Amino acid sequence: MAKEKLVVIGNGMAGVRCVEEIIQHDPDRFSISIFGSEKYLNYNRILLSSVLQGNSSIEHLTIRQSDWYARNHINVFTNETVMDIDIARNTIHTNKNRIVPFDKLIIATGSTPIVPSLPGGSKEGILKFRTIEDCRQIMNASEKGRTAAVIGGGLLGLEAAQGLIQLGMDVHVVHNAERIMNKQLDDKAAKLLQNLLEAQGMNFLLKRETGRFEGKERVEKLIFTDGLELEADLVIIAAGVTPNSKLAKSCGLKTNRGILVNDFMQTSNSAIYAVGECAEHRGKIYGLVKPLYDQCKILAAHICGKDVPPYQGSIISSKLKISGTNVFSAGNLFEKGFTQTMTLYDEDEKTYKKIVYKHNKIAGFLLVGDLNSHVRLMDMMARKKKFSDEEKLFLLNSSREEYPISSMAYTGIVCSCNSVTKKAIIEAVSANGLETAEEVKNCTKASGTCGGCKPLVEELLSYIKSDEFHDGIEPGTLCSCTNLSEEEVIEEIQLRGLINVTEVFAVLGWRNQNGCRVCVPALHYILRMAVPGYEGDGQSIFYKDTHNAVKEEDGTFTIIPQIYGGEVSGGLLKKIGEAAEQYSIPEIALSHDGRILLKGIMQENLTAIWDILNTKLIPIPFDNAVSVLLQADFKGCGCTRDSSRNMAERLQGKSEYLLLPNRLEIGIAACVHGKNSMAVHDIEVKVQGQGWEIYIGGTGGSQLRGELLAIASTEEETEEMLCSLVQYFRESARYQETLKEWADRMGIIHLREVVFDLDLRNILLRRLEKDSAGSRRRLPVTEREPVYINRRI
Repeated sequence: MAKEKLVVIGNGMAGVRCVEEIIQHDPDRFSISIFGSEKYLNYNRILLSSVLQGNSSIEHLTIRQSDWYARNHINVFTNETVMDIDIARNTIHTNKNRIVPFDKLIIATGSTPIVPSLPGGSKEGILKFRTIEDCRQIMNASEKGRTAAVIGGGLLGLEAAQGLIQLGMDVHVVHNAERIMNKQLDDKAAKLLQNLLEAQGMNFLLKRETGRFEGKERVEKLIFTDGLELEADLVIIAAGVTPNSKLAKSCGLKTNRGILVNDFMQTSNSAIYAVGECAEHRGKIYGLVKPLYDQCKILAAHICGKDVPPYQGSIISSKLKISGTNVFSAGNLFEKGFTQTMTLYDEDEKTYKKIVYKHNKIAGFLLVGDLNSHVRLMDMMARKKKFSDEEKLFLLNSSREEYPISSMAYTGIVCSCNSVTKKAIIEAVSANGLETAEEVKNCTKASGTCGGCKPLVEELLSYIKSDEFHDGIEPGTLCSCTNLSEEEVIEEIQLRGLINVTEVFAVLGWRNQNGCRVCVPALHYILRMAVPGYEGDGQSIFYKDTHNAVKEEDGTFTIIPQIYGGEVSGGLLKKIGEAAEQYSIPEIALSHDGRILLKGIMQENLTAIWDILNTKLIPIPFDNAVSVLLQADFKGCGCTRDSSRNMAERLQGKSEYLLLPNRLEIGIAACVHGKNSMAVHDIEVKVQGQGWEIYIGGTGGSQLRGELLAIASTEEETEEMLCSLVQYFRESARYQETLKEWADRMGIIHLREVVFDLDLRNILLRRLEKDSAGSRRRLPVTEREPVYINRRI
């Protein structure tokens, strides 16, 4: 079978990362050609400022050497620019009169520096800072000059200015806003940073607009619009970038500021994709590496025909790469409405921390001076964790631990650019005897892109080598409050007959008498599963099917209407609108799996809102519930959906009151036409002839398609297998362990043995039915038998 022809326009970080991901998915699918306008092979543009500052060299920037292209049979054309895309003929035309056909095309043309069109702008000594050649020219020019002006007080401008200082120049930063890094920092943080940089020799001219440049052949001075003059024999333009969308626009693709793409990075022509700084997704253009790599992962899976969840956008974060300064900013710091801001300023330590909450979840944060908590805060923001006021104060206080990373969860991301977890690094160090951050980078890619996480990698290495390190990956301790693993905690609870969290802390010798954010919710879940009649932490309240809610940590309540198969009626939407208007419900959220969450409800309004809705509700927290989704209709498909819809409703009904260690999504194809196009879920059910295929573990990490678990011949057998699998997950998974992680730990062979064994399956089904019924009412201790969990059957 002939390979499809894939052409990639752009040999930069986004374009080559797409190719890397594609090769991982399907190395034999495409014949690949890559075109790059620069004469260099793929290199790390982010580290150019480090070269300027003397912390790296141009030779160390290269990411992919020529042997990588050859080994993967990739045709690479450097110093060759694509001039035209012929959509009618599916060909591209280059400046060297090369015509290349394609079946699929990826546009990764990046962006171009914004250069103000000002009088005198063509004089010698006025340079951009974007490419290796720009970097070389700046270093050469610095040998001839004494005074430099950098136009732009953002991340790139400040990093360039620091590089010029290291090259021995007197440097002035010219910025048109009232504060430096005004898109990332507030007034306090910007002033702290400015003071730090001024102490290093950097000068600032704020609220200044350049009017023209003067000099003979070479620039000699800047004249500002207010008449002020600044002498400079070198000027660096770092005033922002604009997407390179001209090529796409000229061939008829839809563009706005950038090339318009859908949630799978496709342009208005489905055979053509766009990624990176040239692409505009839902009105946003991302210029940072983490969002670009997120996009590459989605694009690669989709172009290879894999099931993949749609790209939802990324959290933007920024870290200033200047030695002696610690500045990190993430999320939305300036949003208005339903927000709460908490700040901590230590004048002696010159540290500043600001966290912005929206509906008691972190919306954004910034740190100056002390970055110990930035990875943990990023993880909490990504998981949309809710916080009580007491927990907010705890987060605000700077960590004084020698190794702050010791309290970070194993699944926490150390390197956000390459999604490398703490667990992955510990495993790599243990298995390969790694000693240095460079060895960790070569083995795991952590710190291999922007380098911002290198201090964290070094801290983790020091922690692993220290006497304090006693963390095991398998089975691992429950948290830093105890030396016991989760399995050992469960065994002690059952052997000693412990019935509440307080007893666990006292009897099992907890270091922290109040527990921590990791162990407290885990213990509530374990006790609810293992102790008959345990009522938990009071988060779920239940009176009857139509009168229940989930209590949040801020004292408000969330109401979750039950929706079967992800389908909601117009009547329910009307009732929700009526309740929201009458009782000013502050937030109505739509989750990605189709659930409607009515949030921030005061206790005194619960009964009235229940009466208005008059529909079945779910008293289970969203993050620990089962969702059963029905795949949408397909164009031109006349198949009946009744069988799939009925199965989805029955499964949701059997699992709707069950508390799980982690959220679980089950997707059901409406008919045989949908079996190859379903969005990815933890468990997928697909029609196959007269039977049903069950796939498991499709949303974990880079694995976008699940593994075949079983083929059931009837709907009844399918439902039994699914329900027994759900119950086994409840009984044997660790708290917050995803289904993919659990399935990998248990092994697909063992899970097949469980669902195919009729006796075991029936035991699990009886337990599921009993637990579901028990969740609807308070049961005396004598009415339930203990359920022994975290043990393989």
